[in-house]
This record gives sequence, C-alpha cells and structure tokens, in this order.
Amino acid sequence: MATSMEILASSLLQRTPLLPSSRSPLLRGGEQSRLFLSPACFPLKKRSSAAGRVVRAPVSAAILTERFVRVETEERPVRFKVRAAVTVRRKKKEDLMATVANQLDAFSDRIGRNVVLELVSAEIDLRTRKPKASNSAALRGWFEKKKAKAERVVYTAEFTVDSSFGEPGAITVLNRHQREFFLESIVVEGFACGPVHFPCNSWVQPTRIHPHKRVFFSNKPYLPSQTPPGLRELRQQELKELRGDGKGERKLTDRIYDYDTYNDLGNPDRGIDFVRPTLGGEQMPYPRRLRTGRPPTITDRHVESRVEDPLPMYVPRDERFEEGKQAMLTAGAQKAVLHNLVPLLVASFSPESHDFKAFHEVDNLFKEGLRLKQTLQDQLFHKIPLVSKIEESTEGHLRYDTPHIITKDKFAWLRDDEFARQVVAGINPVNIERLQVFPPVSKLDPAIYGPPESAIKEEHIISHLNGMSLQQAVEANKLFMLDFHDVYLPFLDRINAQDGRKAYGTRTIFLLTESGTLKPIAIELSLPPVRPGDARAKRVLTPPTDATSNWLWQLAKAHVCSNDAGVHQLVNHWLKTHACIEPFILAAHRQLSAMHPIFKLLKPHMRYTLEVNALARQILINGGGVIESGFTPGPVCMEISAAAYRNHWRFDQEGLPADLIRRGMAVEDPTQPHGLRLVIEDYPYATDGLLLWSAIQSWVETYVAAYYPDDESIQSDYELQSWYAEAVNVGHADKRYAPWWPRLSSPAALSSFLTTLIWLSSAQHAALNFGQYPLGGYIPNRPPVLRRLIPVEGDPEYEHFRSDPAKFFLSALPNLTQATTFMTVIDTLSTHSVDEEYLGERPDPYTWTGDGEMVEAFHEFASEVRRAESEIARRNADPARRNRCGAGVLPYELMAPSSGPGITCRGVPNSVTI
Repeated sequence: MATSMEILASSLLQRTPLLPSSRSPLLRGGEQSRLFLSPACFPLKKRSSAAGRVVRAPVSAAILTERFVRVETEERPVRFKVRAAVTVRRKKKEDLMATVANQLDAFSDRIGRNVVLELVSAEIDLRTRKPKASNSAALRGWFEKKKAKAERVVYTAEFTVDSSFGEPGAITVLNRHQREFFLESIVVEGFACGPVHFPCNSWVQPTRIHPHKRVFFSNKPYLPSQTPPGLRELRQQELKELRGDGKGERKLTDRIYDYDTYNDLGNPDRGIDFVRPTLGGEQMPYPRRLRTGRPPTITDRHVESRVEDPLPMYVPRDERFEEGKQAMLTAGAQKAVLHNLVPLLVASFSPESHDFKAFHEVDNLFKEGLRLKQTLQDQLFHKIPLVSKIEESTEGHLRYDTPHIITKDKFAWLRDDEFARQVVAGINPVNIERLQVFPPVSKLDPAIYGPPESAIKEEHIISHLNGMSLQQAVEANKLFMLDFHDVYLPFLDRINAQDGRKAYGTRTIFLLTESGTLKPIAIELSLPPVRPGDARAKRVLTPPTDATSNWLWQLAKAHVCSNDAGVHQLVNHWLKTHACIEPFILAAHRQLSAMHPIFKLLKPHMRYTLEVNALARQILINGGGVIESGFTPGPVCMEISAAAYRNHWRFDQEGLPADLIRRGMAVEDPTQPHGLRLVIEDYPYATDGLLLWSAIQSWVETYVAAYYPDDESIQSDYELQSWYAEAVNVGHADKRYAPWWPRLSSPAALSSFLTTLIWLSSAQHAALNFGQYPLGGYIPNRPPVLRRLIPVEGDPEYEHFRSDPAKFFLSALPNLTQATTFMTVIDTLSTHSVDEEYLGERPDPYTWTGDGEMVEAFHEFASEVRRAESEIARRNADPARRNRCGAGVLPYELMAPSSGPGITCRGVPNSVTI
C-alpha cells in the first residue's frame, strides 16, 4: 500500500546536480517527471544509535516530481548514474625509469589495461544473500592526464545503480596497470544522502602482484555488532588478509602485520663480536616486533639474517615513509656523509687531533667546522681531488648547527644549578624521584652485589640542608634523587672491561631550594664488588670547596650525565615509546577493522612508527650500530633495555599522573586542576605535560562515550577485546600473566588505556626525542660516552689529572669521531619533517569519520591543544618560574604542540615519527 507526502521538490533537485534530470534518458516514457532515489539515503525520520545519539535514518524509495515527492514502496526500481572522484597522489620527483613506466601505464590504460572500480552496498540482495554491487567502472582520464604536473590528480568513474541499491558502504579497486599507485581518497556523488567519502591513503598494487580486488570502506564508523549486512563479510576478509598466515618471507609490497622476537640485532655470520642475544622469550623478556620472515643466518638458525643499510627493511607497504619524510632523511644522510667523512680524515691524517685538546676545539665545530692542517691538505688533497672539492663546495655544511643549550649562556653547563635544572626541564626529565627513604637502598641481590645501603651518610649532606635536620628535609619533601645504581651495576664489569668505556652506577641527591630550583648536594659512585657478597667500591663526592674538588665534582657530574644519557635512550625513549608501543599497533591492524571507531581514533597515532622501529633495528640498536657505538654500555646496551623491561615496565604506570605519583613527584589532590599536586611546583615537563594529558583525556572520554554507553557494550565488542588480548598475550607475551594489566571492561577503563597509549605516542615521545640535539649536541654538557674513571690519590693517573685537569676532563669525553658521529645522528633524530602532523591536527579534519559529532569534538580537542600552547608560552615568560625563565635560561618548549620543519626543540607530532 502506497504512502505519500508532499515536499517542495524544486530546491531539492537543485541541490542534487548529479541526479538525472527530467530530460535524462534514464527516465523513460511517461515516467520522465519521476526519479527514484536510493533507499537509506533520504532522511525523513530519526533513530537512536547504541550510545543514545540521534542520527539520520534510512527510508523507502521516493519518487520526485516537479512539485512534490511521493514515497512509494510498490514502484519498480529504476537505474541511475552516480559519479566517483578518485584522487591519486603522484610522486613529486621521479627517476627516468619511473617516468617511462608511468607513460607505458597511461598507454596501456587506453587499450583496456586500466583501473576498475565497483561500488558495494551496505545492504544485501535478499535473493542472492550477497552484497549489492554496482557495475564495474573503469577509471577515466589516466591517459589524458599522463603529463599532469600536480601532486594530486583527480580521475573519475561512473557507476549505474538502481533505487534499491541503498547506501554505498565499500568500494573495490582493481589495478590492471604495471605499477602501484597511491590512492588518497574517493568521493562518490549522486546519492540523495550527499557525498559518500572513502578515505583510502593506501598503495594499490597491480594485479601481477596482488591479483585480488582491494577493498576500501566509507568513513562511517561501525562497531562490529552494528556492521551493515552487506559489509560483514568484507570486514572479516580484509582483516584476514592483513593478518596473513605467518609463513614465508615478506615482500616489500605486502600489507601483512605479524609478530616476531628481536632475533635480528646480531649477525653471527660476521664473527663472535657481532653475536647478540635474542630479545623476547623466557631468558630475556622483551616486546615483540614486526615479523619479516627472513631466512636464518648460516651460523645460527635461531637468528634471522639481516638486511643492511641502505637496502630496505620490510614494513607493510602503507607504513613506509611518504615522500616528504624520505626527503628529510635523505638530506640528513647527505649531511651525515660530510659530517663523518672529514672527522675520519682528520683522525686518520692527524692522529694528534683524535682527542679534543681544549674546549675551544669543541666550540670550533659550530663556528668553523673541521679543517685539516694546511700543510697536510697541500700534501694530500691534490691526491684526493674529490675530497678537496667536497671541502671547497660544502664549507657551510661542514659546520655543525649550534645547539640551543649554549646559545644563551656558553658556560651554563658548568654550573650546579644548570646541571640540576636539566633534571626537570632537559632531555630526560622522567627519572627524578622524591627521596622517601634515607639512606637509599638497592633492590639488587645482596648475596651477589653486597650490602644494599647507599654510602651516602647524613654527614655528607647535613651542611647543605639550610639548617634542617635530615628527617625534617625528608618529611618536608625537600630531597630528591637520580638513581641509576641498580640499572648499571649488574653490567659494569662487562662495560669497564671494554677499551675506552668506563662507568659507575650513580646516585645523585638534590635539595629543593626556597626559590623552587634544585641543587645537587651529593653524588655516589659505585663499582661492583670484586667477589660476590663483598662490599662494593663506593665513593661519595659533595659540592667542591677548592680547585681539585671542583674538577673531581665536574667529572662526577659527567658520569651522572653519561648514566642519564644511556637510561634516557635505552629505556625511557626506545623501550617505552618505541618498542612497547609496536605490539599495540600490530594488533590494531590485525584485529580492528578500518571501520571500527577505535581504529579511526588511533590511526594518526600509529603513523610511521613501524618503519621508524625497523630502521632502528637496522642501524641504531643492532650489534655495532649507532647506539652501541655512541653510548657507554656498548655491546650490552640492549641487555640493559631488556632488564628494564623485565624488572620495571608496567603499562598501568606509564600514564603521566600514575608515573608522577609512582616517583613521588605528585600526590593526588582533587582540589587541583588535574587532580594532582606537584611536590616541585616549577617542574616544566610535568606542568606542561598535564595540560596535554588533560586535553587528550577529555577528547578520548568524549569519543569513547559516543560509542560505548555501558560496560556491556565494551565487553561484547569482540574486535576491541581481540585487539587488546592479542597485544598483551602475543605482543607482550613475556608479561602476559602480570596482574597489573588493566581490564577493558568499562568505558572508563578503555578511556584510561587509550589516553595512555596516545600520550606515549605523542607528547611523551616528543618530550624525550626532539631535544636530543638542541640540549645534547654540546658533548661536554651531556657526554654519552665516558672513557675514564675518576682517579683517586695514589692512582697512576691522579698526577696527570692534577697537573692538567681540563685536559684530563676532555680525554674522558668521546673522541673526535665518536663525538661527531653521535652529533650527526641526534641531529637527524631531532628534526621535524615537512609532512609532520602535530597533536590536534589531521590531514582530513572533516572527513576522517562520517560521524559529524565526533568531527566537532575533534575540533574542540584541537582548540584545547592550542590553548595549552598559549599557556606554555605564558609560562616561559614568567620570571617566577626559574627552571624555564631567567638570564641565560632556555624556555621549555618540548611540549609546545606546533613546530615548523627542522630542529626546533619543540613540537608534538601525533605519533612516533623518528
């Protein structure tokens, strides 16, 4: 029985220009004044979503006349055409072979070897029980636009559907060209519901490599239980393809996400010096990494063979760096060649220049760059004309950029207050903790490492407590500590047995002054006992009182900084924000559909991370790589990282508030803006971090509430639960039985978990990464390697130290090639690329989801991030905040969200992008 209602139709027809007109040949005979619209697209009534929000609901087919619309369910469907605009992103620069291949694709496209698309309805055909599909449509314009210079080229495709088709929920793409292309997006117009957006951002392989159709879903989010019937099978098929079968070696064109242990850091085929233990497993617990499936080495079948730079490591094709990022790394590599070549020549031809002889030689790296002596150049460079030409043509590039840390006060690094300031506003502001027990006590086995009590006694520090007793200072929250004792002590025998690498296990005690700054008042230096159970060799130094003690104090601070540099890189940076995040990314791609609202939330926070981590395995954390070469522990670096994972890493303590409370740096206080009261009010990392944490938390809670109204909706979401279970049980298999893992059983628990994950990928990583060169590029300020222990009276070296303490200090620092290699690497690591996407930004801010309410909520989040940035700028101009404002004091901007490209010492990307 027909129902009808009257609506003015002229304006509606004007708003849908892609619908057939009354003169269209699609409308036949006496039906020329009628037009059938797709069901599910014409909004007449409303329905409620699972979260209670009101959304537009589908209706029956409608007939448009010139003056009114009549809804009729008994009329036969008619066919009409819709059009797709397909945006393909081309490379900005192509070599000759790629250009020729593209031209061949253009010509083959003209003769039928083209790109074919097909629309898939969200509904199923009741007769066939399969999803409704449009006709196959070839992409138009590839040949005609073969010479287009634009980065983005828009092609078209035209489909014929009938009025019973419903709303399109997916589109398939078959690439019959010879080369892959990057499909950015597809927009289909012609349905009465308005444009349907398909965010793609994916490389589509040719059928000779991937013979099956690629599937892309519209931007409408669906929980698994709400998936329209026409999309359910496609949803499962796509996830199955991304999971793979766990067999074989991965090809660079694959899109498969799977797990493996870190069994590729060593290369036993090169000899015993390159043997490294496998990280991951019972013997050495560690997170899992992306599986590549490479064959084993000849020497050890349990070790995966390596792919050495510059050959590419496997990551799923869509995870590879885009052109802008790759250009930044290429430029960095070219600069690195120059920055490494000349120091090697200097060291080779001028052995006396191997070590820094005076501080001005370090300064000259930034003023003049490196030069060989003129007599040596005259004798040798005419024999090596290429090197001579390089030096002549790249004079500016041979200089190193001046690190921020010495731009305001060249000598600030020598002062105790600056040494202490960097503990709360430097590269590694996450190890400082409140001293709650005195003396500090080791947690290492006393049967092996001797008595656990620290050698620091009350008499060492009482004169520095400004009249307070020790107990009063502890109770008043005036004493703080950097404690690297237990991290390093188990490894010191192996570290100190190496030539040119020396370390202690250090503890440093700080006093919080009345002005809100910290002051170091004692440094403890520990070495392992000679025999198990013996007392350790411990030494305590206090602030200097004469020239000799001043240089000893400087050496002690250097050893603290070297300890700090190692823990920062191996534990806080690499382990916690790179390695521990990777399993959650792998599981997300394997278990969460692209349609899942949580995948849409997390997508910008996963960008580039898998390739960054793959490159790290290739050149940074591998045996003989940059990390081993550049940091004191050398070959035991990754064992220190693994020990930290085994003994200390807990996901439930990785969120900012939980971490601050764990370290005693904050106490819960519901009267405070963030529910916390900091025990050091001017703690730039924490105060700025809480601004971003709160913005992320509010955004995530709003988002989660939109899709999960109650506990049952969380617990019944099998994709969500599978994602979390796989990340824990497979990705963190060695800790899967830990009792502290959160249970994803409520919206609050999910929001907390997601907030922590996004925090680690964005703000926490930024705080630990982008200050590496600006704050650590001046080697005397923060030496990553030390080559000498501190002499005591009676040692053969003591007289050498006393006769020329500055020379001895410099001889303990990294040599010329070590220093410049390290500087070159952290220069690249501290650089933002031109395509960086920062917190509060998305490349498709209005179409990343089809949920309009969440688009609006995201823009509110972006506004909150901008407000946080303004507040950070205000704080940096506040002279009362002495840890970030003052004469010669650097502002703290590592949590300032935005940045331009390059080394800026600021900017919070959405994800771990370097």
